[in-house]
This record gives sequence, structure tokens and C-alpha cells, in this order.
Amino acid sequence: MIFTDPIFLFVFLPTALVAFYSISHFLGKSAALAVLFIFSIIFYVPHGINSVILLLLALTINFTAAISISSLDDDNKNRRRIYLAGQAYNIISLCYFKYKIVMLLFGPDAGLMVDLAGIAIPAGISFYTFHQAAFLADAYRREDNVMEFLGKLGSVKSIVAAFFRYGAFVSFFPQLIIGPITYFSEFNPQVQSKRFLRINPIDFAVGLSFISIGMFKKVVVADNLAPTVDVVFSAAQVGGEIHPLQAWIGALAYMGQLYFDFSGYSDMAIGLARMFGLRYPINFFSPFKANGIIDYYRRWHMTLTRVIARFLYTPLSVAGTRYSMFNRLAPLPAHLLSLWLPMLINFQIIGLWHGALWTFCVFGLMHGFWYALETEVRSTKWYKSISKTANPYILGFIERAIFFMPLCLSLAMFRSESVFGGFHLFSQMFGTSFDARSLFDMREPVLMLAGAFFIIYCCPNSVELMRRYRPAIMTYDNKSYGPSFLRGLWRPGWVQASYFSILVIASLYYVSRQPPFLYQGF
Repeated sequence: MIFTDPIFLFVFLPTALVAFYSISHFLGKSAALAVLFIFSIIFYVPHGINSVILLLLALTINFTAAISISSLDDDNKNRRRIYLAGQAYNIISLCYFKYKIVMLLFGPDAGLMVDLAGIAIPAGISFYTFHQAAFLADAYRREDNVMEFLGKLGSVKSIVAAFFRYGAFVSFFPQLIIGPITYFSEFNPQVQSKRFLRINPIDFAVGLSFISIGMFKKVVVADNLAPTVDVVFSAAQVGGEIHPLQAWIGALAYMGQLYFDFSGYSDMAIGLARMFGLRYPINFFSPFKANGIIDYYRRWHMTLTRVIARFLYTPLSVAGTRYSMFNRLAPLPAHLLSLWLPMLINFQIIGLWHGALWTFCVFGLMHGFWYALETEVRSTKWYKSISKTANPYILGFIERAIFFMPLCLSLAMFRSESVFGGFHLFSQMFGTSFDARSLFDMREPVLMLAGAFFIIYCCPNSVELMRRYRPAIMTYDNKSYGPSFLRGLWRPGWVQASYFSILVIASLYYVSRQPPFLYQGF
């Protein structure tokens, strides 16, 4: 089941809302959260019974491990062992089911092991695994919200109620499949608030607006760019000759498709959560308006950025710095150990997180070197002097223009079916052959691209549009670059409702196609 499915929109969602608010009125908060958990499992069932069993198993193991380590003293050696065992389960299950490591290691003659490894990748396993890994880490370091939650457990009834609340936190259907990755410290205070479970018309107005915008982005914009993308990248994969303009149109079309697909999902996730009275972290904030790769990762998949930085980059950087200081290394190798190596490993993991493909490895290397290089440039006296004296608007325009080209190329490699196909597309993009036979009618793709990039660069994002109603939790404090007179215009009313009705009608016109969200495959 996906968000754009009419069955989800007109049957599942209304039923879940009615059940949630009705049961909360009669039976209270614990029952309401149990309803969220049950409906989230129902939402997940179409993805396969095996996937449901794996999710429930992961919930049980992590919840049990969290209870155990929270109840033991800090000097108890078993506490660390239980924590490491829980995290080992998370890492091993993610790698096994997502990357099919057993099949790669043992080959086609591994019998039963190959059959197990051949199970389809469970939907959302990357996201709910990171949810639980972060929760377990918070339990280990005794984060206040987690300890408040786990410290009240005593009777069997309280443990069951806590498990349902934990299940609702991890598997809540708006963020189960593609995120955002939420911390318990962001979820628990809202659930504990007196305002939780109160029916608020603003929540429904904001939620429906986000759903309308997100659905339009996905169904009308992203899905209509997809055919152009498929034609160009399929031709590149077989080494076909492609007109340079067509190659650029294909690469730009994929930029637009990925942008609106992920942005659309992120908007719908925020809107759905808001209808249940919950504000979730912003996962997407106009990333193509970024002034560099550093700014980009504070705007694109923001919750994944902070989790990877927390569990990977920061520990590696700290370890490299300590090693350099302890061994009194020279400045250059010390700098390589504390910045460049952790950065390259960080982005290699980000690339491989999307899947075990060489194109993702190359993508990770491209972004890793780019991020480290930009960090070096921005730390120089030359850049600091320019940033103080130059006109900020001109400097920002130049930075965004420089940023655009490598981003386009790296995303083209990301989309390519092979490294060969990616580099072949690059060669066609910068080729001089203008006699190639046309692969498709260029007029419609160009018009679609023009409309898509006009929205990207000239319109406020949905969070900016409804910022006065605090639609979501700010993951990072991002600067707004869009026209100021277009920001903050939204207010609930009949005029706004009519605008969003047009978006919904346009979306319903195309909704029968039902292609999945791109990030659903990661």
C-alpha cells in the first residue's frame, strides 16, 4: 500500500483516523497508540507476511534489549553486552536482507542459504532499523525521554502498553517505509502533551494541504518526468548514441523526478502525521537551492544525515583526532585521519545504504571527495575574506551555479544501471555529435522540465508556505532563498481549499498509474 493509492486515501486513512480519535475518547492514550500500531501493521501487510514477521521480530528484540540495559547498573558488564548484541542484530539483519551478503559470499551452490538470501528486501527495513538503533543508543546512554518511558514498567500490563507505544513510534505508517527517521525525544514529548488526542481543525487543514501538495509533486510532476528518464538512461546502458541535448534533458529530468518524488513523499508523511496530532522532523527543505554540498546535506534526507553523522562520521573523526594527537602525527596525516578518511567512509556508507551497486559506490566517492574539498575551501583565509567582502546575493548565485553541475552528474551516476552506463551518458552529454536519431519528442520533456525547475527555484517549499502553523520539527536551521513575498501566505480558508482541490483533481487524473516512490526501493 502506498500513499497515492485511492484505497489508502479514501478507505484506510479515514478508517484509521476515526478509530484513533474514537478509541482515544473512550479508552485513553494507551489504547489510541495501540490503534496506531495495529493500523501500521495492517498498512505494512501488503508488503508481505515475511516482512511483517521480520518487523515484529525486530521490534521485540530491540524493545527487550532496551528494557534490559535500562534496568542494569552502568558498571554491570552485561549491560554493554546486551547493547552490542541488540545493535549487532540490527546491523546483521539489515545487511543480510538488504544486501544478500550470504548469496554474494557463498555463490549459487549455497542451497538453503541462497534461498533465504533471495527473499525480497523487506520494505522500509533501512528506516525502521535506524529508528531502533537510535532508540537503543539513547537507552544505553540513558536519555531522559527513553528512561522516563522505560522506567515506569513493572506489571505485564504496563509492559504490553509500552510495547504498543514503542511499536507506534517505530512503525507509524507515515514514516515506516521512507522516513523521516525520528528520535524518541521528538516523539515522546508530543505524546505526553495534554494537547495530544484533541481534535484540532488546524491539524486537519495543515495535514490535508501537505497531502495535496505531496501527491501533486509525486503523481503529476515526478511520474510524468519518469518516461523521459527511462528512455535516456536505457539508451546509455546499451551504449547508444544520444544527442547531447537529449542526454542533458535525461539527466535534468532525473534530477526533477528524484526531487519531486522524495519531496512529495516527505510532504505526505508530514501531513499524515499532523492529522494524528504529531509533528515529525523535516526531511526535505529545498535542497537544490543549496549553495554547496555541505548545505545540500542539511536539506536532503536530513534525518538520515544526522543519524549517519551520529553513528559513523563523528566517532570516526574523534577517533582519528585522538590517534593523531596520541601519536603526534604531522599536520597532513593528522588532517587526513580526522577529516578526509572519515568523510570518505561516511559517504561511501551513504552510497551503499541505497543498495549494493557499483554506481552507488561511485556516487559515494564523488560526494565524499566533494564534501571534503568544499570543507577545505571554506576554511581557507581566501574564502573567508571573499565571503565577508562580496555581495551575499552575487556570492550565493555563483555558489549555487557551481554546485549545480557536479550535483547533476553525480545524480546521473546514481540513476545509471551500471558504471559503464553512467560514464557513457557523461560522454554523450559533453559530446559533439548532433546527428543522432531522435529517441523521443523533445517538446514535452522540455516543457515539463521548465515547469519543474520553475517550482524548485521560484516557489516556496511547503514548510515555508505554512510555517506560521509550525507544520513540522526543524531538523536543521536552514536559510530560505525563495521570494519572500511568496512565503507564509497560506491560511486555512475556502480560497486555499479551492487551490488545493485543483492539485488533488490533477493528481487523481494520473493516480491510476500507481508507480511506487523511488526511495521505496532503498
